Amino acid sequence: MFLHISMNKTEHRVRYSDTDHFGVVYYARYLAWFEAGRTEILRVKGITYAELEKKGLFAPVVEVKVNYHKPARYDDLVVLETSVSHVGNSSVKFNYKVFNKKTKELLVEAYTVNVFITKEMKTVRIPDDVRDVLK
Repeated sequence: MFLHISMNKTEHRVRYSDTDHFGVVYYARYLAWFEAGRTEILRVKGITYAELEKKGLFAPVVEVKVNYHKPARYDDLVVLETSVSHVGNSSVKFNYKVFNKKTKELLVEAYTVNVFITKEMKTVRIPDDVRDVLK
């Protein structure tokens, strides 16, 4: 069971460039959508990745798991739900669900683990202001 600390919904119209030769979303495109979800969950709370980078902080993905249930197709309107299920000392676990907005079908479920690091690639504690936003 996940404790959803923070959650955001983002809509995306599937573009032709998101799809493969079969007209379905190319599997790796979801990773870019997940990044957009992570960015927005912080942005709506007043923190941007650009601000973190100015402070010398980065949060790369160190783990990803994706379950593809049904395909999204060209011109579908999808809803990405991004939530935070765990905030550790230096890591954050984000969960994602992608739904077809029209049919309400669950298309994809996933999670990423992001670890805060410096430019020197040293793991650091999540700053308190960021921790407060994620909770």
